[in-house]
Order: sequence, then structure tokens, then C-alpha cells
Amino acid sequence: MEKCLAVGMQRDQIQGPRDVIENPKKMKMIGGRNSSFAPSENSYKLRIEPGICYRHLDRIHCTTENYRNLENTRLSVFNKHPNASKELDVHEFSIEIMTDIKLIWRLCETTFPEFNALCQQDKKTLFYNFIIKWNILELSIYSRKYNDPTKFYSPSGAVAKPADRFYENGKLSKNEINQIFGPYWAYRYENVNNPLVAMGFDETENMALLGILLWDPGYTNINESLAETCHAMRKIIFRELNSCYESSEDETTSRNFFTILDSLSLIERAEQKCREEIHLCGVHKIEFDQERKNMILWDKN
Repeated sequence: MEKCLAVGMQRDQIQGPRDVIENPKKMKMIGGRNSSFAPSENSYKLRIEPGICYRHLDRIHCTTENYRNLENTRLSVFNKHPNASKELDVHEFSIEIMTDIKLIWRLCETTFPEFNALCQQDKKTLFYNFIIKWNILELSIYSRKYNDPTKFYSPSGAVAKPADRFYENGKLSKNEINQIFGPYWAYRYENVNNPLVAMGFDETENMALLGILLWDPGYTNINESLAETCHAMRKIIFRELNSCYESSEDETTSRNFFTILDSLSLIERAEQKCREEIHLCGVHKIEFDQERKNMILWDKN
């Protein structure tokens, strides 16, 4: 196959192996440049041709282009240019994030036809499993964008207030807030945001991570056919990312690939801390957007 491609044969003109058709209503999506798909009774399958190295970064490039458009849309939605002088408390921050989440949902639909083809319940399950992890990673993207890992930036470019004012509810003193939420605040800085910023992911790696986080098959709340699609989509994205590394002259690309895997574990631990923090907000009657709270406490098991 590689010799054929080397002399100019086009991959999209090669007939792949034929599969036994168990159900004529089901159509398989073939990963690649000329993907075609058709949903059928919640059954989605994705077949990847073996032995072919992905030289075209179709999905990563599409995600990158759409994310750039998203950043421009944010300027219009929040009706201002990035402004780091404005400070937000936990309630204001959560409201802004929820406004932005609608844009992220649309980003997933326009970037991945496979996501858009899912039934509404499968889309919601996949998105709810994904969105908090993406929010955690995007905080580090903002910090790197504004060149300040010591602050947490919102989608509009505003910043979170210091911890003793971020969680202020009129009932807790500053000392009590620091005692209760200080450890979570420190963990977020020292064990999440700073390490992610230090990993130095570029735009391509961040967009690959978006796809990897979205198509996560590792939860029991997704059905078997959706899990199969997740595995296949992740495989495509990893192949594209690996192809990008292979074409790079940087000798550290193998290290970068394993750094991507390390970041996934880091983000999952951070998500668990986030769930604990929201439980504490409820205990101490700190105002928080309810839909955002439901997303964070979403049962994935």
C-alpha cells in the first residue's frame, strides 16, 4: 500500500476491504478526507483503513479553524475586547462560562460531523462528559495567551477575583474562605494550571486535545456503539497528531506525545477536585449557576 501511494496512487480511490453486512440499514463511516456517514437507530460505526499513515490533518485543521472563528465570536457575544481589568466572583464567572458553553457545543457540531449525527441524548452525554475537562484545559490556554499563569481568565478576558473575594457570600469571613477554599485554589495554580502552561502545547496540540477529550470512551454512561465510535475517532486524532510530530524536525516530538497523555491524567484529577469544590459551595450556600453545577456534578459512572 505504501509503495502504491509513493508512486502517486490516491488513497481515496482505493477500495478498502469489504465487510459482512449484518444490517442493511447500517452504514459505516470511513475515516479520512472523503468521510460519509449515516446515523441509524443510535448505531454509529467508524472504520479506519489499516496501514495508512495520516498525512492530512483534516480533523485537527478543521478544529483549529473553527476555534479561531469561535474566538472572534466571543468578542461579539461578550460585546467587548479582552479586558483583564474586570474581576469576576464565582457566580459571575460561572454565568459567563455557561454562555460560552453554548458556543463550544456549536463548535463540536460544526467540527465533527460524527458528533452532529448522534441522537440528542448521545450528544448530551458525550458533551457533558467532556466540557468540564475542556474548561480546565482552556484556563491554561487563556493563561498562556495573556502570558500570566498566576491568574484565571474567563472567555471574555476578565479575571477571577482573589480567592477570599471570589467565594464571598456575606456569611463567611476572609479567613474562613481561605481555610475552606484555599487548598483548592492552591491546587489549581500549582498542580493544574502551571503544569499545563509549562507543557507549552501549541495550537495544533490544543486542538488535538479538544478532540481527544470529547471522544472519550472511558465512561459507563455511554452505550456500546457510541464507545466504538469514540475509540475510532480518538484513533484518527492520535494518528493525525503522530503524523504532525513525524513531519516535524524537532527531536522532542516523542516526548511531546507522552506529554499529551500526561496532561489527560492531570486534567482528570483536576476535574475531581472541581467536583469537591462545588460540593463545598453548596454546603456553604455560595451562589452558583445551577446548570453549571449540574454539569460539574454530572454522573459519568
